[in-house]
Amino acid sequence: MVSHFGELNICRLPLDPRQTLLAFDQGDLLALDYIHEQKLLQPHSRVLLVNEPFAAVTCGLTEAVKTLTGGVPTLWSDSHIALQALAYNAQHNDLPLADFVPAHETPQGAFDLVVLKLPKSHRLLKDQVARLLPQLAAGTTIIMPVMVKHLDTPLFQLLESLLGPLTTSLARKKARLVLAEKGEVGGGESPPAQTQRWSVEGLGLTLDHYSGVFSSTRLDPGAQVLLENFPDGSYQHIIDLGCGNGVQAIMAAKKWPQSQVVGVDESFMAVASATSNALANGVGPQCRFITNDCLTDMGPQSADLILCNPPFHQERVVGDQIAMRMFAQAAQVLVADGELWVVGNRHLGYHAKLKRWFKRVQQIGSHPKFVVLKARL
Repeated sequence: MVSHFGELNICRLPLDPRQTLLAFDQGDLLALDYIHEQKLLQPHSRVLLVNEPFAAVTCGLTEAVKTLTGGVPTLWSDSHIALQALAYNAQHNDLPLADFVPAHETPQGAFDLVVLKLPKSHRLLKDQVARLLPQLAAGTTIIMPVMVKHLDTPLFQLLESLLGPLTTSLARKKARLVLAEKGEVGGGESPPAQTQRWSVEGLGLTLDHYSGVFSSTRLDPGAQVLLENFPDGSYQHIIDLGCGNGVQAIMAAKKWPQSQVVGVDESFMAVASATSNALANGVGPQCRFITNDCLTDMGPQSADLILCNPPFHQERVVGDQIAMRMFAQAAQVLVADGELWVVGNRHLGYHAKLKRWFKRVQQIGSHPKFVVLKARL
């Protein structure tokens, strides 16, 4: 990654030699060049980066911030992989490690410069801006790099309603900057992260969702199908892989009260939601929720049941890479006679793909849109 701040080797995580996508985009480069050209870094500057997936701009600014201010930037993100990427890319470029704040917490200002990567979720965007504004110094510049194809009229109008008058840069290589400046000093006290509470009909559960968690107002249809086709065996060590709000882990804990249940998700907000929901629904001591890159570093042969409702996109990038990583690691973590139960859209063809790692793959449940599969080693 080459910018006015220097040349860095920025990698996507998890590392994969077959990976062809870059860890940064033209919007990131445009933001770095704009910061340099406008001399936005000053000796007093506190810098906040928001929603960076692989810490490219964070690392790009770290050396300059350290030299000017003696401090480091702060990265505010919901992604465990972003935290890993921050550490990896800083180390491999001999940079100081920037501060990291998980998305369900609020970074404490006052910040003078903000680079905000716009999330796909408008609800998350509203939540982040509401908590961000009180943490800004007078005259803070907010830079929002975006690919032109993602900047539609409703999004621009939403940003205006949240941030006031906006300007935009000229487009360069299909990227553009949306710019806002906040003249007033922030109040210092941010509202708590937004949550939404709703009940799951027929299951007797009440769930709370932080704003970044998938399917925040109703049960995810895939999860519903899996719950309707839940395993009937006897299990002691259960993993809910990609746990989201924790509903599958909670139902597993209720069905097998002698078991230990671990929920794993890449999202800090999901893990915070699931932890709260397990406590609220009476199975908190039985469940443990952790952020992780799938099942990385979890012990071999440590689970006899894995429940999985895998995502098929990461923000705006669609593909089955995450699901394939989940399946491969599940095969390593299961005991010899353990089971992986997967729900997925029919068109994704998981039945065939699971056979790369599992000898026996059986369709358990059927739905016009989804299938439930049981895989055994």
